[in-house]
Amino acid sequence: MFNKNSEVAVGKVLSPHGVGGQVKVYPYSDFPERVTLLKEVDLVSESGRESITVEQGSLYGRFWLVKFAGINNREDAARLCGSLIVIAKDDRLPLPKGSFYHDQLVGLEVYDTGGVFIGEIIDIITTGGHDLFIVQQKHRENKQILIPAVNKFILEVKMAENTVIVKLPDGLLDL
Repeated sequence: MFNKNSEVAVGKVLSPHGVGGQVKVYPYSDFPERVTLLKEVDLVSESGRESITVEQGSLYGRFWLVKFAGINNREDAARLCGSLIVIAKDDRLPLPKGSFYHDQLVGLEVYDTGGVFIGEIIDIITTGGHDLFIVQQKHRENKQILIPAVNKFILEVKMAENTVIVKLPDGLLDL
């Protein structure tokens, strides 16, 4: 597939759109406008990987419409269905200060305000309101807890130290 350490999928090709070679894409990006900035991407599918130039990208409701170089008809576009659009992580859009991509947080160690190790972030659940960090507790028979990713509980993310400092609600660790 693709190297998850250095690359990220920003969308998935769903279907051809029209007869001129455009495809409809489901965006994985939190920045829908990023489609207009795509230039060179890799298309990754079960059948392989190819680097391709984006000629044009636009918003289409909650989807993207993308025209790739050399894809000039509906049949060519159809063969791209199911492909992931992959870019280098270094090509992602910068986030505002204090915001992080999920893959930057997974693997960070979580400590309470007293310096007590709680566990490691192993995944993040995206909900309608706020994200939830899934924290694997190493010292409690591999128990997992969910910590709401809100300022009330997540006090500080120290990327250089690979740590997150939290203030947990009373009783959360006793569940």
